[in-house]
Amino acid sequence: MHTVYHVSSVEAYRTAEPKVRNLLDDESLDLDGVAVVVDRPAVIDAAAMDCRETTNALVEMGATVKLCSNAAVGAEAEEADFGERVEFVSSGVGELTQLQDSGWAYIRL
Repeated sequence: MHTVYHVSSVEAYRTAEPKVRNLLDDESLDLDGVAVVVDRPAVIDAAAMDCRETTNALVEMGATVKLCSNAAVGAEAEEADFGERVEFVSSGVGELTQLQDSGWAYIRL
C-alpha cells in the first residue's frame, strides 16, 4: 500500500508531519511508501526554511518529499537547499496523476 499527501499551503505542510507519523504508526496497515507532493512556491520556500524541521522529520520517517518544478520557478529555494529524499518532479499535478494511476491512495491536506 502506498499513500501520497497533496500539500498546497504552508499550514498544510506543517500538518503533514503528524499525519504521516500517524499513518506510519498504524500497525494495521502494510505500507510500502509515503510521499508528500508540494505544488506552491511559498510551500517550497517554507520546506527549505521556516519548516525545515518538518522536511527533516518527514524524510527521517521515510517519506519522500516531491516538489513541483513548475512551482519552484517562483520560489527562492533551490534544489541545493534540500537533502536526500527530497526530489523535484516535472509537475506536481503530473506526479499526483502518475502516483494515483499506479494505485497510490490520495490524501489532500
